[in-house]
Amino acid sequence: MAKKGIKTGVAALDFRRLKLKGSPNEYLVAPDEICDNAVPHCPADVYDVPASELRDAIMHVVSRQPRIELAGMDEARMAFEFVQYSSVLNFKDMISIQVIEVDASNSTLAIYSRSKTGYYDFGVNRKRVESWLEELEGEIIH
Repeated sequence: MAKKGIKTGVAALDFRRLKLKGSPNEYLVAPDEICDNAVPHCPADVYDVPASELRDAIMHVVSRQPRIELAGMDEARMAFEFVQYSSVLNFKDMISIQVIEVDASNSTLAIYSRSKTGYYDFGVNRKRVESWLEELEGEIIH
């Protein structure tokens, strides 16, 4: 992640209030019960690790991504906002992640990736989320 610091004024997304735009340039993976106003594109898995370990694992996955920076966070809710820039035109995508404790030894997460510019993203946000979740599986296994 870029060490540009945390941008001020970027609050962590409240997944309970999230309303999807209905456009093809967004992708949401979350447990159904966390989103009061949105239906996830895909349900989130439950991982056999405590929430703190899942948080550390997803942060490690994110840290390996190119052109990304932490834009905001709410440590108490284990919620994070990231900005990732496209390689050619420097378009901004926002990625929101919240780690959710299921019980003392199990956790899940919500992840919402969306483009800030344009309407169609050629599946970039979906591919990003799926790729990060695949990498996350590898992090948890090791």
